[in-house]
Amino acid sequence: MTVPWTGGVLSLRPETPNDLQFRFDLFVRSRPPEWDQVRLPLEQLTQVMNQQFWAQTQTYLARFPDGRFDIVELDGQPIGRIVVNRTEERIHIVDQAIAPGMRNRGLGTAIMRQLMDEAAASGRIMSLKVSNANDPCMRLYSRLGFEVVEDTLEYIEMTWRAV
Repeated sequence: MTVPWTGGVLSLRPETPNDLQFRFDLFVRSRPPEWDQVRLPLEQLTQVMNQQFWAQTQTYLARFPDGRFDIVELDGQPIGRIVVNRTEERIHIVDQAIAPGMRNRGLGTAIMRQLMDEAAASGRIMSLKVSNANDPCMRLYSRLGFEVVEDTLEYIEMTWRAV
């Protein structure tokens, strides 16, 4: 699926087993504040990262068996990942990550607007959870009109509905 964006060809394609190393690298690079708090020797830290990656992978597959797991590409090169679970009443963003060097270019906004258009056309609500330590994503979602539904110690649940 191609996403409208003016800086190149932005597209989403289904994940394949060949994307495993990219996904792991993205997982590690997307969470520096979390990893910076873990004081372990590099070998043990790598082990923990690997365990967390596989735990997340298995949890998403188990909780969202009908979800769509996509790689975000710019001009044919992988730059991110998005997991979206669609039901009759909701489009739920399970996970979304853009490689750190590709952020702040409007890519995430373009992807979200495409999904918002889909939600509006089908009369569905959009929902997501974001770490309350993730200020850049909170600003993006707020700017796009998402509203806080629940604020817990770790996550903020937000929804968006077409007006």
